[in-house]
Amino acid sequence: MTDIRNKRTLVTGAAMGMGLLMAEKFAQHGARVAMVDINEPALEEAAEQLRAKGLDVEPFVCDLAERKHIVALREEVLDRLGRIDILVNNAGVVAGGHYEDIAPELDDLMLRVNVDAVHWMTKEFMGDLKAGRDCHIVNMASAAGMLGVPDQAVYCASKWFVIGLSEAIRQEFRDQGISHIGISIICPSLVNTGMFDGAQEPILSPILDPDFVADKVIEAVENDELYVREPFMVKLTPLLRATLPTGVLDTMLEKFGVTKLMKGHRGRE
Repeated sequence: MTDIRNKRTLVTGAAMGMGLLMAEKFAQHGARVAMVDINEPALEEAAEQLRAKGLDVEPFVCDLAERKHIVALREEVLDRLGRIDILVNNAGVVAGGHYEDIAPELDDLMLRVNVDAVHWMTKEFMGDLKAGRDCHIVNMASAAGMLGVPDQAVYCASKWFVIGLSEAIRQEFRDQGISHIGISIICPSLVNTGMFDGAQEPILSPILDPDFVADKVIEAVENDELYVREPFMVKLTPLLRATLPTGVLDTMLEKFGVTKLMKGHRGRE
C-alpha cells in the first residue's frame, strides 16, 4: 500500500487534460502536488483553480524536452517543496500520419517528451525516491505501447519505451532489494482529453472518461498495482498477442477498427 496523504507528488503535463485531473485527484487525497508544465499561463490558471478549491498545489514551469531544464526543476522542487515521494510521468505528445509524412520536428518533439523526458525525470528524481519511504512512480504509457498502430509509429514506439523502462527498473529494484518504491504503468486506450480528437473509436474499446482513468491511477498507487489496462479489450491484449498467430491478430485488429483509429485524428488545437 502507498499512502498518498502528505506525500509530495510531482505531476508533469499538469496544466490540462489528464495531468490536471491527476494533480487534482492526488491533492484531494491529501498530497502536496508539484504541477509541472511548459505552458506557464495555462499552468498558473490551473494552479489557481485548484487552490480555490482548497488544494495544496505549487506550479513549476519546465520544458521537459531539455534535460538541463529537468536538472534545474529538481533543484527548484527540492528547494520549494523538499524531496518528492511520488513521481507521475504524464506529459506526452502525439502526432498522427504516415510514418514518412510526419514532419521531423514533430518526430523529434515526440521522442524528446515521450521518451527522453520520462527517462531523465525518472533518473533525476530517483535519488529522492530511494531516500524516501513508501514512494511510487507512475508512468503513463498507452495501449499503443502493446501494439503497432498505423499512423502512430513513433508514438507507439515511445510508449513501448515507457513500458520497457518501467519493467526494467522494477526488476532492478527487486535485484537491489528495494521494496519501498512501487511502479504503476498506465495503459489506457483513447481518453477523452482532446489529445485524440477525431480518432475513430475501435469496436469494444469505448473512449474513456478522464475521471475514470484518473481514479484508476489513484487506485493503482494506493494498491501498488503494476498495470492499469483499460477498457476490457486492452486487458486482453497481452493474452491475444501471446496466443494468436500474427495473421489472425492482424485480421482481428483490422475488423475491430484498431488499424483505422488514427485516420481522422486532428488532436487538440
